Amino acid sequence: MMPVYVMMFKWLLAGVSCALAGLAMYSLLHAAQRVWPALAARRAVWLAAQLVVAGAALLPFLPHGEQISVAPAVTLNARQSSAIRILALDEGADAHGDARPSVHASTAPRDAAGEAAVDAQWRLRSMAALAVGLPILWAALYACGLAHALARLLRARMLWRRLLVAARVLTPRELLAHGAFSADQLSEIGRSRLAVMETEAAVSPMLIGLRRPILLLPRHLREFGADQQQMIVAHELHHWRARDPLCLGVSTVLQTVFWFNPALRWLAARMTWALELACDQRVLAGRPQQQRKRYAAALLRQWQAQAAMPPGGGLAFGGIHGDTIAARILHMQKTSLPALGTAAAWTVAALMAAVLAAGAMLQPALAFNVERQATAEPAAADNAAPAAAWRQPLDRMRVSGFFGVRRAISDKPHPGIDLAAPKGTPIHAAAAGTVIAAGELAENHGRYGTSVIIETGARQTLYAHLNSVAVKPGDRVTAGQSIGTVGETGFASGPHLHFEVRQDDRTIDPATLLAGLDAHATRRALKARRQQQGY
Repeated sequence: MMPVYVMMFKWLLAGVSCALAGLAMYSLLHAAQRVWPALAARRAVWLAAQLVVAGAALLPFLPHGEQISVAPAVTLNARQSSAIRILALDEGADAHGDARPSVHASTAPRDAAGEAAVDAQWRLRSMAALAVGLPILWAALYACGLAHALARLLRARMLWRRLLVAARVLTPRELLAHGAFSADQLSEIGRSRLAVMETEAAVSPMLIGLRRPILLLPRHLREFGADQQQMIVAHELHHWRARDPLCLGVSTVLQTVFWFNPALRWLAARMTWALELACDQRVLAGRPQQQRKRYAAALLRQWQAQAAMPPGGGLAFGGIHGDTIAARILHMQKTSLPALGTAAAWTVAALMAAVLAAGAMLQPALAFNVERQATAEPAAADNAAPAAAWRQPLDRMRVSGFFGVRRAISDKPHPGIDLAAPKGTPIHAAAAGTVIAAGELAENHGRYGTSVIIETGARQTLYAHLNSVAVKPGDRVTAGQSIGTVGETGFASGPHLHFEVRQDDRTIDPATLLAGLDAHATRRALKARRQQQGY
């Protein structure tokens, strides 16, 4: 069950990342378009912006190691992780199933410590309920929204399918006699085997389909002048050559998957606008004003028919809203679209990269590290309140061996943890205490090599295989103080630190005192522990 919950939790973070990236892209490009109007006609800009927004949603699913973050990571301790894994704890629950823990026993008044414990447990359970409930609620809401978006897409597809069923394919002879095609256009259609169909419906000329689009022409197009018909067909053929239907298909998929993000719809509308402007300018390049006016007149005649068609699925000559007709006609009067300078292009690219970089840096602040902590902590840590976390003995932790795991060199469970590090890496005391041994250690038949043992209250910590020692027996050390350097003395296959914790003449798992070991473990170490201990 936990993997399903982890996926829901990550999908919640994905939604947050996508929404924030969409808001950022909308704001940045809206401002950039005011500075550089040439952006309006650049298809690549608007398509890339949509891909960046979608890419931001993938960040929570990427593996996270040590990262640079503008905010501190939010982590869960053993008790909080346990509360998330087992929300329905019976600790303190009364016979009526009250979620708030209660102190059993008598009606005797509770002391201040008891009240504080009950309040802390209540806050813990409330936090766990929120942490579990939010991803589940979002998953249910997302599923409903996705079903609605898919239903709309299916309805549009059915409408286009019925439209094609009612249309008929034009034969080469009919194409030649149609009047809407120049000799070059007929040659291009023949070479590419582009299917051309004609319908009685009052639609605009359009391309339908993604992989092998079909050019659909309304029969009333024959009433237009020959030059108007040829310019309209040239417009659609340029859409086909530029693979614009594929761009629209990608945009439609992104809007469907991320239906909750309005920024994607705005970016898609800007991309559609850029596609139309580019085709208009390609068709009108080098043409006199008289033909430009006739092309604009054809656009006005087609707009009303296009307004009645369902959204999505087709790319049409008149595929615009009524309030943008005047702007498009204004662009038709220009001999060329404004150029986008190199500096502007690089600036826009840098803005997009900054949005992704910001999302990557914010991930540790948004994530609770649930996947590692929820699946990796031993069950023993769930049943006891963990001690205060100690300082990590190395500045850069890399766990290559876990406590209790049997290794190829020994059939006994590993009594500590191994931390791989280059020879000479400084070692710090994990906790304050008194040095009771330093130097060559005869214990374990000398296999520990040069070592340091520090006594901290009822516990002792062993640092083995050292290259050099910076303390001597009887020294008082503070947490974080340098006590030596990493080496490979004694029985060691390479430079590393063997860290061991002892209490009451037995070894205990250092993970109960050092936080976040799984986050710094190698895949091999995690796999070995999972195979042997099942977590």
